[in-house]
Amino acid sequence: MAGTYKKCKGVIGLAGQIYNMIQKIVTERSRGNQIIANSVRTKIILKGIAIDKYTPTSPDDFAVMQKLREVAKEYGLII
Repeated sequence: MAGTYKKCKGVIGLAGQIYNMIQKIVTERSRGNQIIANSVRTKIILKGIAIDKYTPTSPDDFAVMQKLREVAKEYGLII
């Protein structure tokens, strides 16, 4: 998983994990089908995650990461 290290509240973490999780969910679920990819992105947005907000350098938020794990689980994916 690519990203940059950032220090947040005294803890060093890997930035960009949310971005990578979104990309992995969309890629693995859609398998190259753009219609399914858009459907997956829509589901993530409906779960309250603004996917356009996250970049490879965005700080990570545990609550958002947990929501993404739930979406992945609904699709039968392990991320």
